[in-house]
Amino acid sequence: MDVCLVKMPFHLAVFDRNAAEKVIPQYDYEKWYIGGHSLGGAMAALHASDRGDFYKGIFLFASYPSKPLPENMKEILLVGSEDGVIRWEKVQKAREYSSKDYTEHIIEGGNHAQFGSYGRQKGDGRALISARMQINESVEVIKDALSY
Repeated sequence: MDVCLVKMPFHLAVFDRNAAEKVIPQYDYEKWYIGGHSLGGAMAALHASDRGDFYKGIFLFASYPSKPLPENMKEILLVGSEDGVIRWEKVQKAREYSSKDYTEHIIEGGNHAQFGSYGRQKGDGRALISARMQINESVEVIKDALSY
């Protein structure tokens, strides 16, 4: 499995939600998946929604779609139990946009900022596990979802 980390203007996906379009032509893969953290996840979801059935799945780290995703797309939401940033009422409202193949995974002891590895974030809860543990659990969830 290859993972492409796409560089974003000012480190914010909102300035280029279609940045994946620059990467896709460089590779000849049968299956494509997309993902992102927080606002980056929201932009990945908008991009995936616009691309129809192109992506086989989306991994949202403390994020949610704001537009309907294709029904057959595998969608996994990963959220830390100590996340103080994500608004659960918005997550629940966004379920109307989720695919039929939706899974939610709570990482016990994880928080919002550790998905992005950028340090503490205002309003976030204090993580009860290390960033490495949160990342490792995320990797395992994704690998299981893709049957690797």
